[in-house]
Amino acid sequence: MIDLSILDDATIWVAISFLLFVILIFKPVKSQISDNLNKKIDDLKNKIDEAQRLKNEAEKLHREQEENLKINLEKIEQLKLDTLTEIKRIEKNVSEELHVISLRKQNTFDKNSKQVEEKIKNELKKEILSKTIFFTEHRIKKSLKKTHNSKFMQESLKKLSKNVS
Repeated sequence: MIDLSILDDATIWVAISFLLFVILIFKPVKSQISDNLNKKIDDLKNKIDEAQRLKNEAEKLHREQEENLKINLEKIEQLKLDTLTEIKRIEKNVSEELHVISLRKQNTFDKNSKQVEEKIKNELKKEILSKTIFFTEHRIKKSLKKTHNSKFMQESLKKLSKNVS
């Protein structure tokens, strides 16, 4: 038969109790550990999904910023070209205006020079004529007789006055 003396040993009962305890606790502990692990897995999946969504959004924003940067650089280049074109146009206009002003000044100077020259010529003519009349009159008075002199002088003065006018 079976030896039942083994059942009197306390170590066996402690071992059996421990095995029963482990078997009875294993299922709830296993389900609790499994639930905790599933929660952590779900949390990690959610965090990974959120991180992926944030990464995609960041990449999209990065692409948009690169496109905006490219557009802004193109605008800057266009502004540079427009500015250079405007500078060249302004330089050309200023150069043309300076040329026109220079021509006007030269023309004014030429006119003034001609006027001064004409004035001097006229004054010289008058002076020469007046001196010529004076010396001619003086010479005629000396060389001719008084009667003849006066007649001749009057005729000469008439002729000269006609020439002067």
